Amino acid sequence: MDIEEISQALYKEKNQTLKTIPADFYLEAEKYIRELEKEIGKINNPRSPESKMLNDEHERALSDLETIFMKRIGKVITRATIQSHADKPISKDIEKLLPAEKMLYDLVLQGIEAAKIELLGPILYPDSGKVAVWPRIGEARKASAAILVEANTGSEVTVTAEGKGTDSGKKNINEEYVVVRILKDLPTFTGADGRNYTVNAEDVVVLPQLNATGLIKRNAAKLIAAGDKKSGEKNS
Repeated sequence: MDIEEISQALYKEKNQTLKTIPADFYLEAEKYIRELEKEIGKINNPRSPESKMLNDEHERALSDLETIFMKRIGKVITRATIQSHADKPISKDIEKLLPAEKMLYDLVLQGIEAAKIELLGPILYPDSGKVAVWPRIGEARKASAAILVEANTGSEVTVTAEGKGTDSGKKNINEEYVVVRILKDLPTFTGADGRNYTVNAEDVVVLPQLNATGLIKRNAAKLIAAGDKKSGEKNS
C-alpha cells in the first residue's frame, strides 16, 4: 500500500455510495504507516527535505485513513437507521461491510430497537409487555469468540474475557486449541483434528494449536490470549 492507494480509497468514499474495500485494507495501511515511521526514524536530519516529505506523507496518510473510516461509519449508521424502519432488507450494501463495520451495523439496529421499545413502547404498545434489550457495548466482539460451536471443536466452547475456555467439562481449550484472529483470507484447510476449516480475514476462531502456530508464524493469524489482550482487540 502507498499514499496513492489510500487517496483513491478516500476519493471513492466521497459520495454516499458504500464501496467495497479489501478485507485487509486497514492491516495493509498499518504496515505502510509503520514503514513510513521507520524511514523517518532513519534520517539523522529531521529538517532535511526528505524528512519533511516523509512527515508530510505520514500526516496525510493518517488524516486520509481517519476520513475514510468516518465516512464509512457514517454510511453504516445511515443504513442501519433506514433499515430500522423497514420490514425487510433494503440494500445489498451490507455485503460490502468489513466485519467490524457489520458488527457496528448490528449494534446500531439493536440500539434503535431497544430505544424505540423503551421510549415509544409505553405509548405505542401499552399492553405488549415488551422489554428493551440493549446491546452490551464492548461485548460484541467478544461474543464472536465467546461461543465457538461444533463446526470448530465438536462441542460448544465458552471463552472467557481472559481468552481461556472450557468445552462443556472436557479438556481446557488451551491444551489442544487456541483462539486466534485471522488476518487474511485463507483457502480451506484440514486441521490437525481432521476437520476442514474455512476462514476469512477478521474472523475470530478456535483452531488446533498446531495449525494456529503455523498461521501465526506466517503472519496469517494473531493469538488472542490473556497476555495479548490488547493485541487481540487492536483493530476491533
